[in-house]
Amino acid sequence: DAGTVLAAKSPSTPPDYSRGVLDALTLLAEQLGVPLPDMLANTHHIAHGTTSSLNALVTGNVPPVGFLTTKGHRDSIFIMNVEGRYLGRSADELQNVLGQTKGHGLLPKRHALEVTERVDRDGNVVVALDEDAARAAIRALLDDGIRAIAVSLLWSFRNPVHERRLRELIAEQDPDVFVALSSEVSPRIREFARNATTIMSTQIGPGLRDYLTTLEDALRASRLAGPLLVMQSNGGAVAASEAPATAISTIGSVLTGGVIGSVALGRQLGHRNIVSTDVGGTTFLAGLIVDGEPVRDTTTVINHHPINVPTLRVHAIGSGGGAIAWLDNGGNLRIGPRSAGAVPGPACYGNGGTEPTNTDANLVLGILPERG
Repeated sequence: DAGTVLAAKSPSTPPDYSRGVLDALTLLAEQLGVPLPDMLANTHHIAHGTTSSLNALVTGNVPPVGFLTTKGHRDSIFIMNVEGRYLGRSADELQNVLGQTKGHGLLPKRHALEVTERVDRDGNVVVALDEDAARAAIRALLDDGIRAIAVSLLWSFRNPVHERRLRELIAEQDPDVFVALSSEVSPRIREFARNATTIMSTQIGPGLRDYLTTLEDALRASRLAGPLLVMQSNGGAVAASEAPATAISTIGSVLTGGVIGSVALGRQLGHRNIVSTDVGGTTFLAGLIVDGEPVRDTTTVINHHPINVPTLRVHAIGSGGGAIAWLDNGGNLRIGPRSAGAVPGPACYGNGGTEPTNTDANLVLGILPERG
């Protein structure tokens, strides 16, 4: 009520990131001079940003997922249209036509299966869903160990009836399987981008669900009265219980919070044009504020694939403080996307890390002091 701003920082705690959040909240409660449960009981809401989903996509640390699509359209996700040649590539890479590849497949072909159905561009059902064949495709994925399935059918954003029925058929065989529908994740035209967005959302959805469930349970046990909100890439927030269903919308949540905060801080300081950056253990992110407003976009790109959700324009590269340096087959120095993370962390932390990271290089170069 007095307008006081308190800040606290605590290391991440993989694999259970919820402990790190609680550690930071405990530090804040200590600054207020009250027990953590008392502080949370008087907390109106918590707005939470996380890089766990983004880090999982950038590093490829995601579980296998299945993909169901309209018969005849399975290869769209592998052909990648012409976009697979240029998305996420630098000018030098674009000029090297012979060196371009589409080697960033989101899933193996055996996990991409077709179902017989057809909805036309006006949303009319012209071929009914073959439910027996669909059940067989679902069973094949489950028998192959798949625990998360992305469903993206042609023109489903005009009529999602078949996608919703497939979710019911999946639940009939195993109600615990995570399911994402393109008509809910990215209800927009353009087949390849919608497919890619839905698959990537499915890759990170189960992990986000488990993390937020653990975090919210711990906060409720510590008497949190208000809601736990998760920040989204578009600058808004959504209830933690709803976030996994459209998990892809949270990948830029941390920098989004930074950009929105930078807008407010810039107004106080009289700055209307700002570069907002966030350097973490795995990624480096950058956003832009022009004439007092954040630059917005309708899509973003990760690992050469489009993500079709509204977002503040955020650029992410796998070159955070813990990004590991390595030599490719040609002897060229490369950085990331693999990261030492918070545990064991850079080698200079003395916590068991042995591979050289950005932080280690900055220490050797004298950019970072030996003691903070």
